[in-house]
Amino acid sequence: MLNTLKWLGTFLCLTGITLSAFNVFPLYLWFGLAGSGLWALVAAKTSDDPLLVVEAAAVVVYVVGILYNWIGQI
Repeated sequence: MLNTLKWLGTFLCLTGITLSAFNVFPLYLWFGLAGSGLWALVAAKTSDDPLLVVEAAAVVVYVVGILYNWIGQI
């Protein structure tokens, strides 16, 4: 199960990175959030603290970006 989450998280992160490179905003935020969220879950389940810190920080940044975009459209 963890291996599947890792691969799905990797696919989602790479999709987000690709969308970012082509400036497909804000879709890349959602893919990045989903991928980093899965990796944060894996890191928490495996007690991989350095990975958890990186991915949790990425989740926070993605959420702030999504909220900033959402609030800016109001």
